[in-house]
Amino acid sequence: MLLIAALEGTAIEPLGRDLDVHTERIASSEFLVPRDSASLDSLIRYRMVENHIPGLASIALKDGQIVWNQSYGYAVLEDSTPFADSTLFYLASISKTSVAIALMQVWEQLSFSLDDDVGSHLGFPVRNPYYPDSVISIRMCMTHMSSINDNWDILDPLNIQGDSPIPLGEFLEDYLVPGGIYYSQDNFNPWPPATQDDYCNIGAAICGYIVELLADSFPIWCHDSIFNPLSMHETAWFLSQLDTNNIAMPYHWDGAAYIPYGHIGKPYYPCGTLRTSSRQLARLLTAFMQYGVIDDTVRILDSATVELMTTSQYPILNPEQGLFWYKKYLDGRWIWGHQGWSHGIRGRIAFDWNNNTGSVVLTNGEDINSVTQIAIALLNYASEFGIVELEGRSPISQWANLHQNCPNPFTNSTNIRFILHEARNVVLKVYNSIGQEVTTVLDEKLETGEHNIVWDAAGLPSGIYYYQLSNGSESWVKRCIFLK
Repeated sequence: MLLIAALEGTAIEPLGRDLDVHTERIASSEFLVPRDSASLDSLIRYRMVENHIPGLASIALKDGQIVWNQSYGYAVLEDSTPFADSTLFYLASISKTSVAIALMQVWEQLSFSLDDDVGSHLGFPVRNPYYPDSVISIRMCMTHMSSINDNWDILDPLNIQGDSPIPLGEFLEDYLVPGGIYYSQDNFNPWPPATQDDYCNIGAAICGYIVELLADSFPIWCHDSIFNPLSMHETAWFLSQLDTNNIAMPYHWDGAAYIPYGHIGKPYYPCGTLRTSSRQLARLLTAFMQYGVIDDTVRILDSATVELMTTSQYPILNPEQGLFWYKKYLDGRWIWGHQGWSHGIRGRIAFDWNNNTGSVVLTNGEDINSVTQIAIALLNYASEFGIVELEGRSPISQWANLHQNCPNPFTNSTNIRFILHEARNVVLKVYNSIGQEVTTVLDEKLETGEHNIVWDAAGLPSGIYYYQLSNGSESWVKRCIFLK
């Protein structure tokens, strides 16, 4: 296995670009309506093998509940660390959805105009040198209409292993203002603002810095106003704030071996360096789908704000684009969300308001078509089957984390691991593939912390089983395979 040798703080080139595409490359005939959970499972496994995806986390949502939650493969190949719904993941451009939420939270409080000149908030002028009299507004930055260009000749060398030491505001001024050490006319496109869309990471960085100048440190604001209220306690913009041993390694398949990219940082970090798990990201997606509210009482945005964020801001020039969130016409309907695309990373969050379904797909591989196909299959599964299948009864709660059993498949007994975030009376039951209860493995009060329970399946026939951890009102369910 070839490793990239890079010291903390050492520049790497050209890694770490956070990219996106405005044209999907999947024919509608390739989308699947799963017959059941087994066919969805088969699709995911096939796409992973076919396209050399080391690990994948997948979640489907219906009416505010998780109805599918499965992880596959490896987060770190070198030590065979398995992927789990608690594995932290580099979100790349999916990060921009949190930038949008943060900025609109500040907008709700201060009521500034999205058409304000960004320079009036940044404290330095931002002008396209080809059109110096044209204002570049906040709305333009949130819709990729600013005419600011991601100049990769400048940006690539700034992407490093570890967190960037360059402050966000200092970088932006040096990149956008003539005389700055990163300034170039090529940092801008040769067309006027608000006349053409061009995907722009710097626009997201500007929006993050506006939050910082108007309210609080951008990472602190996100923690206090988004992540903490949503119980996303292992979510952060910087590696220094996370357990790096629990972060999925991004990989490139070179035709013969997987090449790890390492964990990168950048000075314009709001565009893409957010790291979280699929389980936590599902809470953010659910809150947004439910017009800003989750768990009945936790509100992160006003419903009217969510409506604004999912309204086309430039309906003639860029009709699919809301405020960082965007929609795509996939599988015969409009799907809102965002994808993430960087070196060794492909991911997507998606939701369909028509049937109140959502999906999260995170991978440490490099095939976006597989990610999109799986995301749509998860939406279809949630719509058609998720509520009636046993596997689909897991509310989005943070009282516990249930992990995949190990080994799986197993021949005699298997270890079921879970973490309680508070002392609880818990019941661990096993069901067969048609929903009949097989056994109660555990029924007692347990203390906060990690618990490992051995289930001995001796005397049972081979097949698919489901183990359910419940507290009387909420439950987590996972699937396992017993082979004699």
